[in-house]
Amino acid sequence: MKKANKTHLFNLELVDKDDLRIEAVGSIDEANAFIGLAKTKIEDKKLREILTDVQTMMFKAGSQCVGGDVKISEGDLKNLLNTINYLQNAVKMPDSFIILEKDEISALLSIARSTVRRAERRAVTLYRNGAVEYLLVEWLNKLSYLLYLMILAVQNGEYEPIEL
Repeated sequence: MKKANKTHLFNLELVDKDDLRIEAVGSIDEANAFIGLAKTKIEDKKLREILTDVQTMMFKAGSQCVGGDVKISEGDLKNLLNTINYLQNAVKMPDSFIILEKDEISALLSIARSTVRRAERRAVTLYRNGAVEYLLVEWLNKLSYLLYLMILAVQNGEYEPIEL
């Protein structure tokens, strides 16, 4: 019987549950859960489709963190960048700092975004240690920006500016 403080990677290596690879995949799983919850609240069909695609890709990202054969590809990054371009053209960009969390949907997307950023930081360390390819780091970086754009999209240009 496996100990509660241990888990297996894809190669069946037994590691501590606080191993950096498990921390990274855990952050990806958390972000995916918040994305899924946000998706259930969003009425816009196109935005729901984007989030469904993102969720599918997040399984690849998680697999990559723990040594699986399924990985984020150049094509996945290109698709993400195309979606970013689509949203950049569809949203009104704020001209100052804004409060991102206007309602339940934007708050959920904001939590997902911050969790993706944590996963990105964990992926940077994995990359430095030779455990993942840089492409994963780049994909997570762009994903956090995509989630920012989605927050702007659900706010429909109605922003709460911050005076600093």
